Amino acid sequence: MAKVVIPVGENELKGTNGRLLYMARAMAMKGIAVDVLTYSRSVYDFSVELHKGYPAVKTNIISPNPIALDHIASLVNTFIKLTYDMYIPGTDMKLYKVTAFDDFRGHVATFTYPGIDLTSYTAVMLPIPSTEVPPLPDCDIFYSTMCFYAKEQGVPIVGVQMFPAIQTPPIFLRTINYIIIKYEWEKEYLKEYGFDLLHAFILNYEQEAYYIDTIEDKYMDSLLNPSIHLPKEELVILLINHPRLRFCVKEALEAINELDMPKTVFFMKRKFVIRELSEDDIINDFFMNDIKKIKGRSFIMEPDSKGDLIMLCDVIISPAYLTTLGFASEYGKLSIVYNPIYEKKDFQRDVAFVNNKEALKTALNECYKKKQAKLSFADIVKGIVHDQKKMVPVSTRK
Repeated sequence: MAKVVIPVGENELKGTNGRLLYMARAMAMKGIAVDVLTYSRSVYDFSVELHKGYPAVKTNIISPNPIALDHIASLVNTFIKLTYDMYIPGTDMKLYKVTAFDDFRGHVATFTYPGIDLTSYTAVMLPIPSTEVPPLPDCDIFYSTMCFYAKEQGVPIVGVQMFPAIQTPPIFLRTINYIIIKYEWEKEYLKEYGFDLLHAFILNYEQEAYYIDTIEDKYMDSLLNPSIHLPKEELVILLINHPRLRFCVKEALEAINELDMPKTVFFMKRKFVIRELSEDDIINDFFMNDIKKIKGRSFIMEPDSKGDLIMLCDVIISPAYLTTLGFASEYGKLSIVYNPIYEKKDFQRDVAFVNNKEALKTALNECYKKKQAKLSFADIVKGIVHDQKKMVPVSTRK
């Protein structure tokens, strides 16, 4: 079983308002063991609370060891010995007199972290800090320690790009073995530093890409703690009812039933009443047999939950155009007006107009294929495992 460790600093967790650690949940739900490691008590407490009920995620805290003052003095003396005969160019002033105590001594840390055995891990998934808000010394030394021992023990380091690529400290691009980015254009920045683009993974599974996004979105937030778990392997469909175009809804249900794929279907009510008939009566009499035939999970939903449902779904189908469809398309959802008697062929706000069952099934199958081709954190870890197996075994592992 794959096992990864995520070292987390305060700035990186705050930069995503805590969403960064949802990546641990996502991997744990795919059978990957995850250790969260931090030096910060606040990060530790947040992680412990977040991962209650997720036994595959362990949270640990590491404490610093102070460096003895005589050792620091010894380092300063060594610096003086090595630079004693060096002068500031064009002067008779020895270099150590202006650098040994102010510059060199001032940059020697007063603490360090103990040695870490990382050999049991598949990878170290390291959040890359930003040059705009550099990490404080405790975090800087913590990340440096993780990188040092990972390199020494032959464990691949996977950089997780949260902040804009241009804010990436170049030293990290020389340190990491792989990198997780969110956009294709970020590869151009990597090319400037000679990073191997074959080792760059685009996290394009939107739900998980949001975990490492520094811009907050209240609609995307509904995906953080959904009321129902919807795995990536399923196609999630929202079918919206209509008071008059029931034959369109029925045909859409028939097309969905003919799809040979894992799926979850939400049938959303519209809260209408036709004379003495309620919408529930019509659903039970006209649609229930088709709903029960769905090979997968199906739910009848109230329209009050529309906002959360849109974010959970991959496809929204309605027999008539609604602003809901236009909104959903802006979040990358496949939005379809399905109506066999509607001849319109063009698009409005990226909404597709489909007028036959075969075209509808084709659209849904294509959507499913595209979803499966997207990369999640678990997919990336599996890709790294596969890549490492192709490489010559690392002899430095102990």
